[in-house]
Amino acid sequence: MLDQLESSIGIAVFLDDNVDSDKVLQINDEILAVDHVASVSYISPEDALSDLKQSWDAEDILAGFDETNNPLSSSFEVSLDNIEYQGDVVKKIEQIDGVRNIRHAESETQMLVKVSKFLSIFGILLILVLAAISVIIITNTIKLSVFTRRTEISIMKYVGATDWFIRWPFVIEGIIIGLVGASVPIVAAWPLYNKLVDLIYLHVPMIKTIVSFKFGIDIFSVLLPGALLFGALLGILGSTISLRKHLDV
Repeated sequence: MLDQLESSIGIAVFLDDNVDSDKVLQINDEILAVDHVASVSYISPEDALSDLKQSWDAEDILAGFDETNNPLSSSFEVSLDNIEYQGDVVKKIEQIDGVRNIRHAESETQMLVKVSKFLSIFGILLILVLAAISVIIITNTIKLSVFTRRTEISIMKYVGATDWFIRWPFVIEGIIIGLVGASVPIVAAWPLYNKLVDLIYLHVPMIKTIVSFKFGIDIFSVLLPGALLFGALLGILGSTISLRKHLDV
């Protein structure tokens, strides 16, 4: 969602009234050549007037304006690959000949950058904490399994079972615990996410003009495989730690 919000906070570049089509193409190319510019969309005065009428539902108020009497000018909507560089991009575009004015949401951009950094750091710390908790749970679970099967393990060692023949069942158990622990939260969050999106659209309908939330299946179909792989690795790690400490084979 943050990626969509970042892409929605772009730069509006307004051109001089006397620019011709060749100059518009030249300005378009010069803007695209600026570092961190991802895309450029040209908006003609006619399109700008039409969008204004539709977005503000002001057909009656703006009825007197048409192609021959249009107060709006040509412009470009510029999207960036990283909004942290918005200030630098604006300074470079201001130097382009034919650019009259630039409008950009500076305060909103700074706020979004701070929120994005905070959430990134918080997300990494949360994953590390949850991973540590998962390893501890898996380690203690395998420890308990080793204890309850100590007689069976002694018999297998007595009859000549190899070390890994004894270890593998516990490793597989750790992997299963890791897979279940990783998949259950993802599956449980799926309907909650869909419900939350429905509530947001219901109570804040204007947000649709800013960001379009992805469908739950699009998000969780990507998250689930990664979560399962991560859970399996944690299961292997937790079981290995526990076996080294509590299984003398």
